[in-house]
Amino acid sequence: MSEKSTNVGRSARSALAGLALAAFAAPVAAQETVIEVSATQPEYFAQDRAIWDLYEEENPGVKIELFSINEDTEAAFQARVAAGDPPDIRGLTFPTRDNYKTYVNLLDIDFPNWDKANYDARTIFEQTHGVEGYAPAFNVQGGLFLNLIYYADEMEKAGLDPKSIGSVDDLRALLEELKAHVDTRDDVNYVLDIGWHPRFWGRWLLEAWGVGMGATKEDFRRLWTGEIAWTDQENNPMVPALELAKEFTEKGYFPENWWTRAWEQEYEASFITGKSIMAVHGPWLWNKVLAQNPDAELDGIFFPPNENGVVWQDATTADRGSALFAGNMDDPNFEAAKKAFYWWTSPEIVKLRAEAIGYLPAMDLTDQGGVELQNPQYVKLVGPALDAGEITFDNSLGGQAAAGPMQKSGTPFVVEDNAMASEIGAYVSGETSLEELLELMQARWDQSYGQ
Repeated sequence: MSEKSTNVGRSARSALAGLALAAFAAPVAAQETVIEVSATQPEYFAQDRAIWDLYEEENPGVKIELFSINEDTEAAFQARVAAGDPPDIRGLTFPTRDNYKTYVNLLDIDFPNWDKANYDARTIFEQTHGVEGYAPAFNVQGGLFLNLIYYADEMEKAGLDPKSIGSVDDLRALLEELKAHVDTRDDVNYVLDIGWHPRFWGRWLLEAWGVGMGATKEDFRRLWTGEIAWTDQENNPMVPALELAKEFTEKGYFPENWWTRAWEQEYEASFITGKSIMAVHGPWLWNKVLAQNPDAELDGIFFPPNENGVVWQDATTADRGSALFAGNMDDPNFEAAKKAFYWWTSPEIVKLRAEAIGYLPAMDLTDQGGVELQNPQYVKLVGPALDAGEITFDNSLGGQAAAGPMQKSGTPFVVEDNAMASEIGAYVSGETSLEELLELMQARWDQSYGQ
């Protein structure tokens, strides 16, 4: 945030006898510029650190002070920003209509990397939030993939082959057999591990499962933009996914009271320590498991594709992009922070980042020779699927993103809200009906998106 320098002081020497005394200042040490940066994600701190070390080597006198923001420290971090003490660069953020002015408008500075993006990075925030002429973040990560991750050796021990699954009915059959196996084990507690995370359930999972069960992303866009009523059970594309979550809860495939489980401390920890054999997650859990147990035999499958061979993939938006903080624009450190930010989002460094973390880059890296991804999710699942070409990934805008321009300032999302954990929990546990849940969702949509 500020330049730090060390003044080694002044020294004086006497001239020859008979001459006037003269004081000479010792050379002042070069100033050290400290740039404070949040890591992309806590899981990838080491990879980020190694790449930022290169920047320090290329820029003597610059120190990158890297730190992580965890789920349980996000609120304290936001309080720090609100108090006027932001870092220089946020490695990963989710800009909204309520907070976008926290970040520098990249359209107003000489940002050099727009034309390398393989999506319309200049206008994507307008498309998803209805704010014209503002680009608060630049995302170089392609849309993420959800998967069912599992311990391959444990599946073999159970005599099961998840790779043979081609339909939701196949998945049901496998989970039934897996539960029978788990019930014979004292060292395994859960069949299909999961917990509650508002973004995971509200933005990703229910839509991904809905697509796999016959809907399209266009159906979800129509739901979120008001063309399909949330209470329309026959046409609401989220209904089959909600019903499947209820089924998996009732049959004991999901952990009991899964909606009350803390995402990292309970859910992820139970899979990492082998208390479950299979889990629903994105790419990060693979890395977390292997960090604790490098010899773990992990594999994964996508939620089965729909009848047209389509599998859901998240769209590339400003979400999960990197940003500069507007509150620092008058800081003497800002030019140094800009330079570091431009480097961090340049094709040469995006190649390093993609290969270190394993995401598909949302940038044309042809001039860099492309990328060789070694992320375990990519190596075991995404890469082979792309090479085989037997399924199609739909990475168009999802429903919530498409409805972003309609959302009223300060209002909650329909599902992506911790308040919805207990409501969905009440439905899947049989305390309330599907009709009641959909009525609640409709009321929340009316509040936030209705005219």
